[in-house]
Amino acid sequence: MKLIAQDAIEGRLRQVLKPEERLLLAVVESAYWDLQNPDPGRRLTARTYFLDEEDDHTFSFVSICQHFSWSPNSIRHQLGGLLKALAPDPAQCAVRMGGKVMSAAAGR
Repeated sequence: MKLIAQDAIEGRLRQVLKPEERLLLAVVESAYWDLQNPDPGRRLTARTYFLDEEDDHTFSFVSICQHFSWSPNSIRHQLGGLLKALAPDPAQCAVRMGGKVMSAAAGR
């Protein structure tokens, strides 16, 4: 059950996020900023995070989208330029995620 609070600035009702929901948002926000990081490894990890279709763990992108009733594909579309522009050469990179080693090509 979502809590409702009065927005002090605009005077309208808004949902209050639970601490665990704020953590979920922080995970996605961190991945978003990593897409813009100068470190190619962090960019690749973030890109793989957003493109991964697995929903088998709480902090996966798809699981977080399901929790908030977001469309993962819509978000990916909005991030499209970042996801494509920062794509490294798949032959040169591998990422360790969730205990598995994935090539960049596997994230497509």
